[in-house]
Amino acid sequence: MIRTHSFPCSLPRSEADALNRESGRVYAATLIWQYRIYRRKGIWLSPSASERLGDYLRSTTLHAHSRDAAQQAFHKACKTAKVNRAIGGKYPHKRKWYRTTIWKSTGIRVRDGRLLLARARGLEPVMVALPPALAGAPPAAVVEMRLVYDRITKRYHWHLVVDDGRRPPVAPGAQTLAADLGDIHPAAVANERGAVVIFTARDLRALNQYRKKQLASLQAAMARKQKRSRRWKRLQRRKVSLLARNNRQRRDIEHKVTRAITNHARQQRARRLVVGDVRDVGKGKRLHANSQQKVSGWSHGRQIAYLTYKLAAEGIALARQSEAYSSKTCCGGGAPNKPKGRTYRCSVCGLVCHRDANGAVNQVSKAVYGSYSRIQPRTIMYRRAFRRSSRDTGHVACLQRQEAAPLERLRSVTSLE
Repeated sequence: MIRTHSFPCSLPRSEADALNRESGRVYAATLIWQYRIYRRKGIWLSPSASERLGDYLRSTTLHAHSRDAAQQAFHKACKTAKVNRAIGGKYPHKRKWYRTTIWKSTGIRVRDGRLLLARARGLEPVMVALPPALAGAPPAAVVEMRLVYDRITKRYHWHLVVDDGRRPPVAPGAQTLAADLGDIHPAAVANERGAVVIFTARDLRALNQYRKKQLASLQAAMARKQKRSRRWKRLQRRKVSLLARNNRQRRDIEHKVTRAITNHARQQRARRLVVGDVRDVGKGKRLHANSQQKVSGWSHGRQIAYLTYKLAAEGIALARQSEAYSSKTCCGGGAPNKPKGRTYRCSVCGLVCHRDANGAVNQVSKAVYGSYSRIQPRTIMYRRAFRRSSRDTGHVACLQRQEAAPLERLRSVTSLE
């Protein structure tokens, strides 16, 4: 299986800056010539043609395949923009002065517990001492090496991608679980017997709201300053620091939540986890300003990406299915109702339950039987995947629940048995 290991970079700051600056220059040159040829000739170069053109424009200090990685990043961004064009995705148009330098396996050699990262012909390779835990890794296990800059600590780190040679295990069981993704609660997971566990992470929503509020304030202040002035640059640095810190905090919470969901799926002996396909949740809609802000800040794609590889490491498959009307349809009788607040009330059969639980059991009912309202929630529990430590230092302490953990961490809020 593919794993990524991070450890500090000991290169001089000037040398590390020069490497990433050269990667940014190659990316910017690819972008400039791509648009320049398109404007003059009306031809959009293919990725292979763009790489061949870049080989003749200017010599570089990077290894040939590291240069290819910087050029390919532009075309990958174009491919992503093409897929997201219907929901407002923009093609890459901004130059990059710095960019993460990538060494592929063809430019990496392992010798005496060190990595030799090749550069252009005639230049000495970059030597990196491996941590003790990775010193014995065979050369064939090294897949990729990245030089990543952390905007918060203002330091460089190495990200080493290795293949540990392990095969994904067999699924622990044959049960199907379904997850109803949400903004307030990241996920409500239901099994075939109607037991629902709601994973709470309100701090994630608070971080999204704080990000929007502070970003709007900084952008309003920057609009009143002359662009590129000293005060404008000061506000720009604050903006970059805010976004970098917020991204790290949100990523930390998302990793802990998805790890808690993965542990729960393993304990339930699941074969697959079905999630609602919410990729088009904001497509072609004109929502209220508050609702539009929630949808734009909802990181469901990143959470599903984390779930995909974490579940795969446990032998559990992840599948998507349409969740149309799953939250409005009564899981008891199938009558449509528009839920208000966090409680679902059916005007026909009188069912009262958590709205996320109603959507989760409808999802698992559709995955198992092909239609809604075949499974009803029997128990509904809250599980807190994390909480802040007693000292409010801004760090998040993980509460990964083990099988022998006390039952006080699970609070039953509804029982319909």
